Amino acid sequence: MNFGDRRICYNNFAGHLLNAYNPNFMRPELGGAWETADWRRWIDMLASFGFNVYEFWLEPFCFCRSTVTSERGRSFARMMNAVCDHAHTRGVKVEMLVSLATVGPDWRTLCPNRPDEWREIRWLWDSWTRALPGVDVVGIFPGDPGGCSLNGCTAETYIDRSVEISGLIKKNIPAAEIEFGTWGPPFFAWGNLQGPDGWNNEFIPGYQHTAWTFDPARAERSMRHLLKRLPDFPPETAVAINLGFNPDGKSDGPDTAIPWAREIVKTNRIFTWDFSLTEGENAILPHYRFRRLFEQRRRERDAAPYAGGICFTMTPGLNQLSLWESAQSFLQPDADPDRLAEAFYVRLFGPEGRGLVSLLPLFEVVPDWGNLTGIEYHREPFHQAMRELSGRLEALAGRENHAIPFLPDVDTYRRELLWFARWFESVSGLSPDYDSLYQAYWNRVYSVYDRLPVHVDPRPRNATTNLVQFFKERR
Repeated sequence: MNFGDRRICYNNFAGHLLNAYNPNFMRPELGGAWETADWRRWIDMLASFGFNVYEFWLEPFCFCRSTVTSERGRSFARMMNAVCDHAHTRGVKVEMLVSLATVGPDWRTLCPNRPDEWREIRWLWDSWTRALPGVDVVGIFPGDPGGCSLNGCTAETYIDRSVEISGLIKKNIPAAEIEFGTWGPPFFAWGNLQGPDGWNNEFIPGYQHTAWTFDPARAERSMRHLLKRLPDFPPETAVAINLGFNPDGKSDGPDTAIPWAREIVKTNRIFTWDFSLTEGENAILPHYRFRRLFEQRRRERDAAPYAGGICFTMTPGLNQLSLWESAQSFLQPDADPDRLAEAFYVRLFGPEGRGLVSLLPLFEVVPDWGNLTGIEYHREPFHQAMRELSGRLEALAGRENHAIPFLPDVDTYRRELLWFARWFESVSGLSPDYDSLYQAYWNRVYSVYDRLPVHVDPRPRNATTNLVQFFKERR
């Protein structure tokens, strides 16, 4: 494979990331779930952007016995097999990503060093790979959430058990490729996650940061073990490894992963799994992080080189521009992302669409995971710019190109951008009603959670609070 040959769109529609712009696959009874036609249009759009792999996370809500044996699980499998069938007609492969041992809606990690729990892990892998024979790639992921540090489990445990699971996968889906993930510092939580007294591997938000502790000796030991065990994985196994063993994939510190990437690529393909380049998992808004995206692509090309990687999205119905830019960053790593953005909007709206590009980066004024744009906030000019953006979006009504594959339709996309422009215009005004704006944002983006039990991960409420608080503190 050459640089950028594999271009993966990773859509995480997990229970802690439900929102108005995600498929709502996990809770279809609450409304907003994609129908078969939506999935087909989604795949068609990805193919037109330049992606050749669609990746989804088989989240722990599904990766448990109660779901596997339920009608919900069977319905999930039917839909994903149908997605695979349609994707194959468009030259797109489908990848299923699974945390090695994290199960159930409470995100508890089973321990591979407990024989009964290891049997359960194997049963779940066996059941799901039998249920989804159409997937082309199976990704084995350490966790986040997930990972075990009980009963002597270490990063080496994760590697060794993944070798076993990869054999099981190939038995059930002989044509499937294996992608082995190193996410974390490396191997998130395996042997380094801490918990309180009496802890039994249940997910506790307040301890998750401990899994990001970088220990040079641990990294050296575990990566050398991976190099030793790579020949034991099935042939053609790929390795997902970022430029750095940190959440942003930075390679200029002691936790650089470049030397390891260069060793691995001598025998195995490597892909980037840089999660925060396009969105991260926090504030939902129209993103514009493309300078860093293209700079990172060029670093990846020069470092190893990489055969491809992911574009992450939890908002496929809002951040189509990020998807387009990410696919193009592998195909044209030396291109100017602003010119590519202009081409994107000309395709959607004609020449008048170019006028959006100079204003869209202002949405990134809010500090967030992966947002390294450094935009400064000055209330009055920001407010006026958002008013101008609203006007430009209004003026594009009726100019939509409906002949291209796009999800949702282009007019709905324009109206979503307009809603955000108006919301940012209001929140940056002279006398904003912050409580009303909080509720308006919540109702637009996250209201699905009003009909669900409290999730183990409080991310949606925190993200909404942080977004409003940013403007409140700078009024």
